Amino acid sequence: MRIIKNIVAAIALIICGNFAIAQNNHTSLLPADSAYRTGKLENGLTYYIRKAANPAGRAEFFIVHNVGSLQEEDNQRGLAHFLEHMAFNGTKNFPGKKLLNYFGSIGVKFGANINAYTSMERTVYNISAVPVQREVVLDSALLALHDWSHYISCEPAEIEAERGVVREEWRRGDDARTRMNKGIMKFQQTGSRFAERDVIGLPEIINTFSRQTLIDYYHKWYHPGLQAVIVVGDIDPDVIEKKIKARFSSIPKAVNPAKRENYTIPDNKEPIVGYFTDPETKAVSVRVTVKIPNLSPEEMQTRQYIYDEVIRNTFLEMFKVRCQVAQESLDSMFRGAVPVFGKLSYASQTFTTTALPYSAKTIFKSLRGLIEEFERVRMYGFSKEEFDQAIVRVKKGADQNYLRNRKPKNPDYVSFAVDHFTRQYPIVKPEDYYKISTEYIKSITHEDVNASLPVILSDNNRVIIFSVPESDKKYLPSQEEIYKMIEEVKSSDLDRFTPVREKKLTIRKDLPGGKILTERAVSSKELSIKHEKQLDSATEWTLSNGARVIWKEEGATKKYVSMRAFRKGGYMLPYDAKQIKIAESFLSMYTIDGFNRLEMQKLGGSKSISVKPSVGYRNVEFTGSYTLKDSVEFWNLLYSFFTAVTADENQIANFKNQLLKNLNTPKGENSIFIDSVSSLKFISQPMKSKLTKEDIAAINSASLTTMYNNLFAGADGFTFVFSGPIPASKAKELIVKYIGSLEKGAAVAEKQFAHKEPVKRKGEVSLRYKAKNMLSSKASVGRIYFGEVPYNAQSNMYSKFIAYILRDRYMKSIREEKGGTYHVGVTNDIMKYPNEQVEFSVDFDTDPALVDELLVIVQQEIDNFVKNGPTEKEMKEISLYLQKVYQDRKEEILWPAIIANSIKGEVSLQETEKEFLPKVKASEIQKFAKKIFNSGNRMTFVFEPEKK
Repeated sequence: MRIIKNIVAAIALIICGNFAIAQNNHTSLLPADSAYRTGKLENGLTYYIRKAANPAGRAEFFIVHNVGSLQEEDNQRGLAHFLEHMAFNGTKNFPGKKLLNYFGSIGVKFGANINAYTSMERTVYNISAVPVQREVVLDSALLALHDWSHYISCEPAEIEAERGVVREEWRRGDDARTRMNKGIMKFQQTGSRFAERDVIGLPEIINTFSRQTLIDYYHKWYHPGLQAVIVVGDIDPDVIEKKIKARFSSIPKAVNPAKRENYTIPDNKEPIVGYFTDPETKAVSVRVTVKIPNLSPEEMQTRQYIYDEVIRNTFLEMFKVRCQVAQESLDSMFRGAVPVFGKLSYASQTFTTTALPYSAKTIFKSLRGLIEEFERVRMYGFSKEEFDQAIVRVKKGADQNYLRNRKPKNPDYVSFAVDHFTRQYPIVKPEDYYKISTEYIKSITHEDVNASLPVILSDNNRVIIFSVPESDKKYLPSQEEIYKMIEEVKSSDLDRFTPVREKKLTIRKDLPGGKILTERAVSSKELSIKHEKQLDSATEWTLSNGARVIWKEEGATKKYVSMRAFRKGGYMLPYDAKQIKIAESFLSMYTIDGFNRLEMQKLGGSKSISVKPSVGYRNVEFTGSYTLKDSVEFWNLLYSFFTAVTADENQIANFKNQLLKNLNTPKGENSIFIDSVSSLKFISQPMKSKLTKEDIAAINSASLTTMYNNLFAGADGFTFVFSGPIPASKAKELIVKYIGSLEKGAAVAEKQFAHKEPVKRKGEVSLRYKAKNMLSSKASVGRIYFGEVPYNAQSNMYSKFIAYILRDRYMKSIREEKGGTYHVGVTNDIMKYPNEQVEFSVDFDTDPALVDELLVIVQQEIDNFVKNGPTEKEMKEISLYLQKVYQDRKEEILWPAIIANSIKGEVSLQETEKEFLPKVKASEIQKFAKKIFNSGNRMTFVFEPEKK
């Protein structure tokens, strides 16, 4: 065995050498997007300007600081992020809240359009979706960026007020998931500056730093030499360039500026092993990360950048299949494995595979399963057969990505510039990127991918991280056990991977077809469609088996046919809701025409076809789509979803094992709280039913297949709606053959349907849950108000105004004045079933000691709104903001969804928002608020740690 290993190692060296030689063929520069105008002022400030009009009449204004948490000294931990907050609390030319007030007055809203973010290596401020019709607005936006560059005031009173906000932002992230993510990142960044810093900082420093410490940090690092101004939008680049030069040239150049270091993450020979345990989590996983060196800044500007991406994408497609096959095998070591490529800031790329064990007891076994798959690939590489299957999916992914992104929006162009300035990523037009990618997809071989394996699956630079609940840490292996296992796997005789054979769909050539009973032309009027774009004409057929089909021909520019099919039923059917729920949970695991879940995923990856069933409260549905070249496969797949569905025993076993695991796992405090809230919130929950061991034991192929057929089989009652670049006359033969051939099926009488939506409990409801054994220091508060209103455009618009206004008022009273939380979420939800009503939810995290005080403020703001209504200023700002949103909204017209929803009576209230907005009056909103908030329906739910 040792001889074999030496031979493999020698081959790897040869391959690596060939790979290095191959890389030299990709050194030509990428074609840069020449539409960007770039330059640098004498003081060192860089600028990027690009004309774009998606959306038209708008522009994006950004200032990027090539500075972040990495530049902080130990006594400055969190100041980069704190300074970001101070940018909105007063600058030289916009004292106090004048910046937010001015832009709010023109429909540019704080949070939605004005914001910022801080990371380890950069800080980015933005004013987005700015209307550019008036020159004064352009000047004001540039003036704001100018002030953010060098003139943030950092007034003492504002600093003191903001300490509480940042403290609560830190508290907001004090939960198991955030702690886990931070812990994982620290393990991956072991030995580096990255592992020593955290953007949010340390509470003890946030609470005590002096103003001078903040000012010193600001003026040490935030200077033109480390800054870039980015303006993208419907602007004249000549005008903007002149304005930038005039406005920003006066900012002083830094004298003897501090050197900004680029920090690295050190290599490691032996795997770094990390353990994350937490009493609040129920998640169990183990991940293996390989740190991969970045290209140099110079190499990033060459074709090597795209070549590497194509290689990684192809590798990933093949390795995904390996993981899926291992997951589906009878002796599977994990119930799932997810491989992804990622990045550790600008320092390194990563390849990470996360395995989900069947239980904490088998977590070490799951790690062995991952290591075996790593070593199997390292030993033998990928085969040409695997490659040939994968490259088809890679090509399809590249095509789809290009279709989605071929017309970038204004913010996309900004992102390209931000990454270019801070990480030296290339700026390439989508069409050029796609063209070069396609060239490589056509030319690379499986040997090229195998040549990359010593880097992607390197023996060095590995990090292994376990995540388990605190109660399960006894199952964690030691570092010595892990190292020993890895050596055992390396020296073992692993079987060569046998590629999964590509299955072919059954192509039915001799279907008898059906009969058309009626045929007619229909339009928006006949189908009762209320939409700003009218349906000019479509064709409707009624078939002899009870199916109804509507076909809407669209222009030749449409590249695919889309489908929506539905039938009344779902959870209204006269079957046990628990059994319907089991079948719904199993939907993705059914075998279709002999294709199991893995094979169906591969089919969808190689063919541009999709069919997906779903179960709703009142309907069952199929959604689907296909490109014309895959028409035959789509229609046969659709037919199979009605006629050739079975349940595989292996899938059933895995399904039942997972259900039993969920049943046997003790519920965490958060799950108990959620269950308690649900019981209190609803007076009737027909759908609520807990599975028992007996229910799970009774699940078998026959029961699953029977329930699927109860839900979906038979054409009678189904309405199929299609749209695409095919005339109805040509589609007709497909409809007759594949839908017309379906059996009619057993119809369910109308009187047998029963509505099963949950019914809310009226009146005052409250729960304050004291959670045991919690590390978190925050209380999570939810307040709900609801009342009955008509389900129409007016109610929708009124509730939207109220939510926006309350959110802004809470931002001032609870966040800014009280420093009691980082964010107050206010959402409005208008519902048609089981009865027409609107619900408002107010949610925030805070210090447990402040819960009662802040709930008083929540109610006071609502009482004030009911008494006095919205102000003229609030009405104007929100009207302008929404007007801008509706003007910029360019949603693709999806006729199948529009037609299907209209037939079902599910009116889309969004379609009338733009038309109704100018008619909204403050007095009507106040009257609406009185009806809801005076209804007496109020619920309060608080989840907080028990005091120790």
